[in-house]
Amino acid sequence: MTKTIDKAKKVLELISSGFTVQDARKSVCSDNYQEWCRVSAKAYRIHHQNSRKQRQIDEKKSSISFTSNAEIERILTLNVKLADFALTLPPFATMHDFRLVNNLAIQMPNLDIEHTLISTIGDMIMSANYRSLQKKGRFEHFGPFKEFSRIIDAATICYYRENYISAFLTLVPVVEGVMLRWLNYEGIGTKPEFEELRGFFQNSHKRQPYPGNPLFYDVYIKSCNKILTDHLYKPTERGASYSNFSRHLAAHLLNNSQFATKENCIRLFLLIDLMTQIYHYETRCVDPRFGLENSDIVDDYNTFHSLITNQSIAPTPEQKFLGHAT
Repeated sequence: MTKTIDKAKKVLELISSGFTVQDARKSVCSDNYQEWCRVSAKAYRIHHQNSRKQRQIDEKKSSISFTSNAEIERILTLNVKLADFALTLPPFATMHDFRLVNNLAIQMPNLDIEHTLISTIGDMIMSANYRSLQKKGRFEHFGPFKEFSRIIDAATICYYRENYISAFLTLVPVVEGVMLRWLNYEGIGTKPEFEELRGFFQNSHKRQPYPGNPLFYDVYIKSCNKILTDHLYKPTERGASYSNFSRHLAAHLLNNSQFATKENCIRLFLLIDLMTQIYHYETRCVDPRFGLENSDIVDDYNTFHSLITNQSIAPTPEQKFLGHAT
């Protein structure tokens, strides 16, 4: 019988030569699902290890500039810390951003520092420019997100108008909707079970054992998995999610805990942004964000920017009736 490692190497060989994941799976494992679970997990580990080795080789070439293995490990360590608070380093963060966030994270837990930390991350991902790039280069481009792009727009508008209740309640079902479309569920047939969705990121190797940029893919997969399983999708019988960042609490209003806050909205946008990066790596496509021209985003940028600017004219209806929930 062919060993799992040999089958894993064959899967990587087939995908790298142009086979789809499904064709590689069928060729190597036929219809044996349990075998595919083992083989795809092994293939992913091999791919990850090979990428680390290649990066070690490239590090010795002074002509190549990139994030080193050591720097990736520091980012992973930071994200492990941040995930305790349902946060992560944004996917397009610079090393300057990393140092800024890391200097705050090492002081956690501290409520005052936490507010500063989330505000810092919010400044990175909630600017008019950043949201316009995500809208045109991700949400309106990638299949699982396209259907929900207008819903994300609605949540973004609510966020800028400081209507955090509507922003959170609008955005939270998008996480599940995206995962369902990612799994090719269109509302027909048996819907994936809740536990399957909770394990969506943990079991990503079953969808793609040969992702692009596997070292950063691994960082983002681990972050999303912890945020989803330990917080947003944490079963209520296992305790409360951090800062009430809970889909179940929002869906069923189990108590009067405040969950629809500005900070939890930032957490949601951050999670969905990270999901687009994971999808980009899984599909191994050219990043559509980097093909955008200024003309592609200027209208959305101007609209988002005007919403931000108009909030300085008080009191808005949102400020009058809803206050400034943080």
